[in-house]
Amino acid sequence: MAAGEKNAKQKIKWLIICLALILFLLIAIVFPVRKTLTFKDLRSEEVLAYLPVEDHQTFQLEYTHSIHKSTVIDTYIVLPDDQIQQTELQFEDMAIGMPSNAMYEGEIFTEKDGFYVIENMNRIFPSINLRTSQVVISHKINTNGNSYEMHEYIKPGSLIKVEIKNLSLYQLLRGVKMNG
Repeated sequence: MAAGEKNAKQKIKWLIICLALILFLLIAIVFPVRKTLTFKDLRSEEVLAYLPVEDHQTFQLEYTHSIHKSTVIDTYIVLPDDQIQQTELQFEDMAIGMPSNAMYEGEIFTEKDGFYVIENMNRIFPSINLRTSQVVISHKINTNGNSYEMHEYIKPGSLIKVEIKNLSLYQLLRGVKMNG
Protein backbone atom coordinates (compact mmCIF):
# COMPACT_ATOMS: atom_id res chain seq x y z
CA MET A 1 0.00 0.00 0.00
CA ALA A 2 1.42 3.37 -1.00
CA ALA A 3 2.06 6.06 1.59
CA GLY A 4 -0.36 8.41 -0.16
CA GLU A 5 -3.16 5.85 0.00
CA LYS A 6 -2.50 5.25 3.71
CA ASN A 7 -2.54 9.00 4.35
CA ALA A 8 -5.86 9.38 2.53
CA LYS A 9 -7.44 6.59 4.61
CA GLN A 10 -6.21 8.21 7.82
CA LYS A 11 -7.65 11.57 6.76
CA ILE A 12 -11.03 9.94 6.03
CA LYS A 13 -10.94 8.21 9.42
CA TRP A 14 -10.28 11.52 11.21
CA LEU A 15 -12.95 13.26 9.15
CA ILE A 16 -15.51 10.63 10.21
CA ILE A 17 -14.47 10.99 13.88
CA CYS A 18 -14.75 14.80 13.67
CA LEU A 19 -18.16 14.63 11.97
CA ALA A 20 -19.41 12.17 14.61
CA LEU A 21 -18.18 14.49 17.37
CA ILE A 22 -19.87 17.50 15.76
CA LEU A 23 -23.10 15.51 15.38
CA PHE A 24 -22.96 14.46 19.05
CA LEU A 25 -22.42 18.07 20.15
CA LEU A 26 -25.34 19.29 18.03
CA ILE A 27 -27.60 16.63 19.54
CA ALA A 28 -26.43 17.57 23.07
CA ILE A 29 -27.24 21.22 22.40
CA VAL A 30 -30.65 20.71 20.80
CA PHE A 31 -32.36 17.59 22.13
CA PRO A 32 -33.85 17.46 25.65
CA VAL A 33 -32.29 14.88 27.92
CA ARG A 34 -33.65 15.57 31.43
CA LYS A 35 -37.01 16.59 32.94
CA THR A 36 -36.51 19.41 35.43
CA LEU A 37 -38.31 21.79 37.72
CA THR A 38 -36.96 24.93 36.09
CA PHE A 39 -36.68 28.43 37.55
CA LYS A 40 -36.48 31.05 34.79
CA ASP A 41 -36.21 34.81 34.84
CA LEU A 42 -39.73 35.81 33.78
CA ARG A 43 -38.57 38.57 31.45
CA SER A 44 -35.45 37.14 29.80
CA GLU A 45 -36.46 33.43 29.95
CA GLU A 46 -32.91 32.68 31.18
CA VAL A 47 -32.70 29.46 33.22
CA LEU A 48 -31.56 30.57 36.68
CA ALA A 49 -31.69 27.20 38.42
CA TYR A 50 -33.22 23.75 38.08
CA LEU A 51 -33.90 20.53 39.95
CA PRO A 52 -34.14 17.17 38.17
CA VAL A 53 -37.63 15.66 38.64
CA GLU A 54 -39.67 12.64 37.60
CA ASP A 55 -43.33 12.28 36.65
CA HIS A 56 -45.60 12.18 39.73
CA GLN A 57 -42.86 13.61 41.97
CA THR A 58 -44.15 15.85 44.76
CA PHE A 59 -42.53 19.16 45.64
CA GLN A 60 -43.46 21.99 47.97
CA LEU A 61 -43.03 25.72 47.74
CA GLU A 62 -42.62 27.01 51.31
CA TYR A 63 -42.46 30.69 52.19
CA THR A 64 -43.32 33.32 54.78
CA HIS A 65 -46.43 35.29 53.84
CA SER A 66 -45.45 38.91 53.18
CA ILE A 67 -48.29 40.47 55.18
CA HIS A 68 -48.90 38.34 58.25
CA LYS A 69 -45.40 36.78 58.44
CA SER A 70 -46.53 33.17 58.91
CA THR A 71 -45.57 30.01 57.05
CA VAL A 72 -47.38 28.94 53.87
CA ILE A 73 -46.70 25.62 52.13
CA ASP A 74 -48.06 24.85 48.64
CA THR A 75 -47.78 21.19 47.59
CA TYR A 76 -47.55 20.24 43.92
CA ILE A 77 -47.14 17.14 41.74
CA VAL A 78 -45.22 16.95 38.44
CA LEU A 79 -47.65 15.67 35.79
CA PRO A 80 -46.53 13.50 32.83
CA ASP A 81 -47.61 16.24 30.38
CA ASP A 82 -45.17 18.69 32.08
CA GLN A 83 -47.88 20.62 33.89
CA ILE A 84 -47.98 21.25 37.63
CA GLN A 85 -50.90 20.17 39.83
CA GLN A 86 -51.44 21.88 43.16
CA THR A 87 -52.71 19.25 45.59
CA GLU A 88 -52.58 20.98 48.97
CA LEU A 89 -52.25 24.37 50.65
CA GLN A 90 -51.15 24.75 54.29
CA PHE A 91 -51.11 28.03 56.17
CA GLU A 92 -51.02 29.25 59.77
CA ASP A 93 -53.11 32.39 59.64
CA MET A 94 -56.46 33.26 58.01
CA ALA A 95 -55.51 36.89 57.63
CA ILE A 96 -55.67 38.95 54.43
CA GLY A 97 -54.68 37.04 51.32
CA MET A 98 -55.43 33.56 52.62
CA PRO A 99 -58.55 31.45 52.00
CA SER A 100 -61.04 30.80 54.78
CA ASN A 101 -62.44 27.62 53.24
CA ALA A 102 -62.11 25.20 50.31
CA MET A 103 -63.13 26.86 47.06
CA TYR A 104 -63.81 24.04 44.60
CA GLU A 105 -65.81 20.83 44.58
CA GLY A 106 -63.94 17.92 46.15
CA GLU A 107 -61.53 20.07 48.15
CA ILE A 108 -61.42 19.50 51.91
CA PHE A 109 -60.69 22.21 54.48
CA THR A 110 -59.25 20.96 57.80
CA GLU A 111 -57.01 22.01 60.67
CA LYS A 112 -53.92 19.90 61.45
CA ASP A 113 -51.01 20.53 63.81
CA GLY A 114 -51.62 24.29 63.98
CA PHE A 115 -52.06 24.65 60.23
CA TYR A 116 -55.17 25.26 58.18
CA VAL A 117 -55.06 22.80 55.28
CA ILE A 118 -56.92 22.61 51.99
CA GLU A 119 -56.49 19.06 50.67
CA ASN A 120 -57.59 17.18 47.58
CA MET A 121 -56.89 20.16 45.34
CA ASN A 122 -56.85 19.60 41.60
CA ARG A 123 -55.59 22.93 40.30
CA ILE A 124 -53.44 22.50 37.21
CA PHE A 125 -50.97 25.09 35.94
CA PRO A 126 -48.61 25.20 32.96
CA SER A 127 -46.29 27.32 35.12
CA ILE A 128 -46.22 29.41 38.29
CA ASN A 129 -45.13 33.04 38.27
CA LEU A 130 -43.53 34.17 41.51
CA ARG A 131 -41.54 37.03 43.01
CA THR A 132 -38.93 35.71 45.40
CA SER A 133 -38.76 37.20 48.88
CA GLN A 134 -36.73 40.35 49.16
CA VAL A 135 -37.44 41.60 52.68
CA VAL A 136 -38.02 38.31 54.53
CA ILE A 137 -35.79 35.83 52.72
CA SER A 138 -37.90 32.71 52.99
CA HIS A 139 -38.71 30.86 49.75
CA LYS A 140 -37.76 27.18 49.83
CA ILE A 141 -38.34 24.22 47.56
CA ASN A 142 -38.86 20.95 49.43
CA THR A 143 -38.67 17.61 47.59
CA ASN A 144 -37.43 14.08 48.21
CA GLY A 145 -36.64 14.90 51.85
CA ASN A 146 -34.42 17.86 50.93
CA SER A 147 -34.98 21.58 51.29
CA TYR A 148 -33.40 24.16 48.95
CA GLU A 149 -33.31 27.83 49.98
CA MET A 150 -34.07 29.71 46.79
CA HIS A 151 -31.98 32.78 47.73
CA GLU A 152 -28.87 30.59 47.46
CA TYR A 153 -29.57 30.13 43.73
CA ILE A 154 -31.79 33.05 42.71
CA LYS A 155 -31.36 36.72 43.58
CA PRO A 156 -33.93 37.86 46.20
CA GLY A 157 -36.68 40.00 44.67
CA SER A 158 -36.49 38.23 41.29
CA LEU A 159 -39.60 37.74 39.20
CA ILE A 160 -39.45 34.10 38.10
CA LYS A 161 -41.41 31.46 36.24
CA VAL A 162 -41.46 27.97 37.76
CA GLU A 163 -42.21 25.27 35.19
CA ILE A 164 -41.46 21.72 34.16
CA LYS A 165 -39.05 21.70 31.23
CA ASN A 166 -37.05 19.06 29.44
CA LEU A 167 -33.58 20.57 29.23
CA SER A 168 -30.83 19.72 26.78
CA LEU A 169 -27.34 18.82 27.95
CA TYR A 170 -26.20 22.32 26.98
CA GLN A 171 -28.97 23.94 29.08
CA LEU A 172 -28.17 21.66 32.02
CA LEU A 173 -24.54 22.72 31.90
CA ARG A 174 -25.44 26.43 31.69
CA GLY A 175 -28.00 26.44 34.54
CA VAL A 176 -27.44 26.07 38.27
CA LYS A 177 -28.39 22.63 39.55
CA MET A 178 -29.92 23.11 42.99
CA ASN A 179 -29.21 19.62 44.31
CA GLY A 180 -25.49 19.55 43.70
